Amino acid sequence: MKGLTITLATVLLLGCGADSTPPTTPAPAPAPPPPPPSPLSWAELPEEITVGRWTAETFVARLSEAVEGATYAITSSGAAATVEGESPEPGVFEGTVTGVEAGEVTLTLTASHPGYETATGEIEVVVQNLLAGFDPELFDLEFWRQMVFNALICPTGREPPGQCAENHAGLPVEERTAQVYSGRPDFVIHTPVPGENEDGVWGGAFSESQIEEIEDGIRDAWEQLTGLPFTQTIRVSGTPMGREGWIDVWAVTDNYGERFCSGLATHVGALRGTVILNAEGMEDGRCPGRSMILHMVGNALGFHQVEASPGHTMSFVLDADDFSEMERYHARLAFALGRGAPYTDDPLAVLEGRAR
Repeated sequence: MKGLTITLATVLLLGCGADSTPPTTPAPAPAPPPPPPSPLSWAELPEEITVGRWTAETFVARLSEAVEGATYAITSSGAAATVEGESPEPGVFEGTVTGVEAGEVTLTLTASHPGYETATGEIEVVVQNLLAGFDPELFDLEFWRQMVFNALICPTGREPPGQCAENHAGLPVEERTAQVYSGRPDFVIHTPVPGENEDGVWGGAFSESQIEEIEDGIRDAWEQLTGLPFTQTIRVSGTPMGREGWIDVWAVTDNYGERFCSGLATHVGALRGTVILNAEGMEDGRCPGRSMILHMVGNALGFHQVEASPGHTMSFVLDADDFSEMERYHARLAFALGRGAPYTDDPLAVLEGRAR
């Protein structure tokens, strides 16, 4: 009996003693969820771009933030247009669209970054047939030579300084190139313009009605000469842009020059153009506003004077309120050929050759 009791006590001691199981390590707290990506969108993106077959247009797209390290991709819904581009600075994409076939195509532009939502936008592209609407019966060789290649006031290239365009001096007409504006220029109506000379203050200011007249003239000149809708920017500012891609329109007074109405401070078709208009002369009617504005915008877009005629805006007779059919036809031919195109007697044949 005594031995049995000891044995039971031993068993009880073993069964009721301290727990021999090793302590359990607490589970780590769950990691907080990652923050949601920051929103990102296109703050500036053209809705539509119109290009001619085999011609190119440039565009700028800007993100809502200047994101460092973003990557860009652009895709096309069809073969009517091709596009390429690059990011010159954070948050900015500069693209070039080239027309290949007549028709319509949608471009999709995306910007991606690990810390942001992907920004997606669409651009509608219309590719026009360059030969559509060109009636060979409307072509006039002498008018073509004058309006596009400066054959009226600079027939030989040896005329006094100021009569020949910068790239036409010393060259016969047949060795010149078209100087139509490249791309789509934006405009600044610069007013007021500070400035004075020995005759006093020559800088002027446009009135509100003159600004409206200039804005209308800019839009109408572009659309009539190119056949394309005006989708660019027109700013009214006391500071000129003075850089490529912009045409400045300056206001001056009678003190700028005796009997001065209008002129260019740059050569015809300059990619950094400056048009000068006499605001005083426009106000009292000595300078015919509408005709003068169209004429000078025509110069800035790359076109020269034609033989005096009351029917043509680009002649010295400033009384036309719109460009003539002949002016519009030859201007569109020149834009279809493009800036730098060598002289040709048969622009339609050149365009047809490109289209093959």
